[in-house]
Amino acid sequence: MCQLTETMAASYVLWLAVATCVLTRTSAEEQGHRDPTPGGSYALGLPCGAPGAPEPPLCVDPCLNYTLLDDPSRSTENTDGVGKCDKDLHGWFRFVGKGGVRMPESCVPINRCQTSASMWLNGAHPTVAEGVVTRTACAHWSGNCCYWNANVQVKACPGGYHVYHLEGTPVCYLRYCTDPTTAEKMCEQTCRPEEECLYLNGSWGCSCRRDLNSSDIHSLQPRLDCGDTEIKVSLDKCQLVSLGFGDKVTAYLNDQSCSSLTQKEEENWISVTSPPQAHTCGNILERNETHAIYRNTLSLADEFIIRESKLNIHFQCAYPLDMQVSLQTALRPIVSAVNISLAGGGEFTVRMALFRDRNYTLPFEGAEAVLSLDSMLYVGAFLERGDAGRFRLLLRNCYATPTGEKTDPVKYFIIRNSCPNQHDSTLSVEENGVSSEGRFSVQMFRFAGNYDLVFLHCEVHLCDSLSQQCQPSCSRSELRRQAAAINPEMVLDLGPITRKSAPSLGVMNGTPSPAGFLVVTPVLLLPVLLAVLL
Repeated sequence: MCQLTETMAASYVLWLAVATCVLTRTSAEEQGHRDPTPGGSYALGLPCGAPGAPEPPLCVDPCLNYTLLDDPSRSTENTDGVGKCDKDLHGWFRFVGKGGVRMPESCVPINRCQTSASMWLNGAHPTVAEGVVTRTACAHWSGNCCYWNANVQVKACPGGYHVYHLEGTPVCYLRYCTDPTTAEKMCEQTCRPEEECLYLNGSWGCSCRRDLNSSDIHSLQPRLDCGDTEIKVSLDKCQLVSLGFGDKVTAYLNDQSCSSLTQKEEENWISVTSPPQAHTCGNILERNETHAIYRNTLSLADEFIIRESKLNIHFQCAYPLDMQVSLQTALRPIVSAVNISLAGGGEFTVRMALFRDRNYTLPFEGAEAVLSLDSMLYVGAFLERGDAGRFRLLLRNCYATPTGEKTDPVKYFIIRNSCPNQHDSTLSVEENGVSSEGRFSVQMFRFAGNYDLVFLHCEVHLCDSLSQQCQPSCSRSELRRQAAAINPEMVLDLGPITRKSAPSLGVMNGTPSPAGFLVVTPVLLLPVLLAVLL
């Protein structure tokens, strides 16, 4: 009876062991394990996505289990030193940082990324759908791009990065390098919608998006800047590329010689400039009572030999007329200029001109000004170059002479000691010593005797508003005070002014001028000492 019991117990243990084995195999198959390894063990611990690996969570996901390699010296652009080696590098790794986040996919020159033989990936990086793939990492040496090699497992991760399973290097000095063009985008400025942040020519910058494509010509939005010294038309190069233009765009104005002024600017803009002058670069000038308007056409082509413009852009700049603009737009204004050097203040230019209207926007043009005795003469002066915010233009002494000699003893003072002549009821001083401009008007007159011409002269002074009282104080005592000695080097001359019906002479300063044209007083450099500038 006892022997029978022992036999039954042994059979029960054997049956239980067999049942347990059957249950274990059935359970494993239900959980999705495949390809058991010899000896009855299973593929536990393999990276998810690798051939024969189980499904999560029984596999190891290298996208969540890796070691960071943040070392800019791994960049293939790095040529400093050759002493590093990856022989002891084992496990899953992810490249990050400025050096790049992926291995290069093409042969790398020797002595890069601080090693002798640089290792690169011989094959394309996988997509997320491909899972873990095996690639060959090659090392360049002795003219052979794959002199040494090693197997590398690579996986693309959902976050847009790749991880690598590395098992050292065949020898030293070999090192796994990174492609700097794959580094995290490091553009200093925010790229526009037409641009993307790319690594080009050794640095990060905003470049035109490679997927831009447009057939709408109205999408092109030129930028126009109407400056005091130049007119600039700028075009978005990215928009031009989207319209089918190539990298080399030829841009020119009505006068094609101005194509040399084409500029390539930052942020993928190109521009063409011209000065705001009539006929320059083909500018067409039109004037009305309030503005001077410059018109031109910008033409674009993307061929070296141009037979037909591919795109024409018409533009115009309108400048409100003032003394300075009106002189720039006049053909032959009656104008005089003087340069003034101030101690510690730099060089300044003052101009004075004759105008026909009370707005000081219609200058007299030609060799002389002809007026009747009942006409008003408008005289304006302005600081053309210099710190107009700090310095004030002061008309110290303005007078008329019957000859072009500023030292002629026969003088009729219009302004003396910065104050208007109180005995001339036709005189009006609109501005003096309060800004960078000086203006006055007076009725035309003639000198008694055998004189038909009038010449105007004004002694000017630049007053430092930070250290001086610039606005004249025209008290009775000041009006009675004798005029100080006039500095002839600071005098601007205008003329001749001819009385209508009197014979006209094309003269300036008493000397004939060529072909009746006005001879402008030569520009002089005049040293003047002021108080110490603050």
